[in-house]
Amino acid sequence: DRPCVPLDLNAVVKEALGRQADLAAHRDIDLGLTRDDPLRIEGDGDAVGILVNNLVDNAIRYTPAGGRVDVSLQENGDRAMLEVRDTGPGIPPEERERVFGRFYRHANADIEGSGLGLSIVRNIAERHHATVALLDPPEGSGLCVQVSFPRIDLP
Repeated sequence: DRPCVPLDLNAVVKEALGRQADLAAHRDIDLGLTRDDPLRIEGDGDAVGILVNNLVDNAIRYTPAGGRVDVSLQENGDRAMLEVRDTGPGIPPEERERVFGRFYRHANADIEGSGLGLSIVRNIAERHHATVALLDPPEGSGLCVQVSFPRIDLP
């Protein structure tokens, strides 16, 4: 474990979006940052980058061509909220706790990967005193993954 330092969450998210842009374009997914409140957290930049990368990668892989993946950063009191919303098939509420298990794969998923994505996300979130919630997006279909970090004040 590397030490936690003040971290610009926006820069970490923008770097991850840059890394995922080609995959999104290849799969005809509209990938974008819909809200960009300036947020700082205490964290390990590499680990938080992996968390963001895994969430965006999962969202792109599970969203059908022509769909959307929207990422937002929002201040909520003393919390820094990261949201990744997609227009994919979503995860039924009764399966949502199981998806955090190692090697879990959605039964209907024809998706490549190890099934470790959300297990790693939860592990990194816990190390950063953050919570991960899987929610129904307000627009209807898909999934909204919300990660709530303790926020630190901007210098």
